[in-house]
Amino acid sequence: MTILRFIKGIISVLKRNYEESKYDSSNIAEKFRKAGAKIGENCFLQMSDLASEPYLVEIGNNVAIAAGVSLITHDGASVIFRDEFPYLRFYGKIIIEDNCFIGRGSVICAGVRIGKNSIVGPMSVVIRDVKPGSVVIGNPAIQVSTVDKYRERCLKEWNKLKLDRFKELFEGMDKYEVQKVIESEKFSNMLKEHFLSMDNSKSIQEW
Repeated sequence: MTILRFIKGIISVLKRNYEESKYDSSNIAEKFRKAGAKIGENCFLQMSDLASEPYLVEIGNNVAIAAGVSLITHDGASVIFRDEFPYLRFYGKIIIEDNCFIGRGSVICAGVRIGKNSIVGPMSVVIRDVKPGSVVIGNPAIQVSTVDKYRERCLKEWNKLKLDRFKELFEGMDKYEVQKVIESEKFSNMLKEHFLSMDNSKSIQEW
């Protein structure tokens, strides 16, 4: 009986691994939708798990979520009240509106709405709503900029780092075609050669 249980366990693990192997960042949204989440179009999601209550998650269009992000749709801290209230649990929706970016390792807590066109910096803990067009970072996450100012900074740094030399490579391409080129080994080598050939120590600034 023990051997049979062991074999069943191995088969279960293999099945689970096979199911997981079918998904990557290009189609993981399909898995999350099957679990009950509402997810828009053209999303790039790098996490393998969504939330313990995926039906409480709504993600808009053109949303990118980096690896290691956690969406927490319940608050386990209510356990300390359960001698008095054994039934007490706290749940909350997480809504990420259109055209947002959530940085690596961030935690989005229950009941939070992230407004349209917003950026959450890496390793942030978001415990309250994020206004549309904001850049937030930290633990707890606070607003440090606006998306408009961040765009200006990105363009300024792009020029200071002399990356405009690569613009001709991308002429006539849409953003998906550009991304494919940027992820190629050829471009990676070109970028490495570019940075190694210049002294950019004064070009990288902190926020």
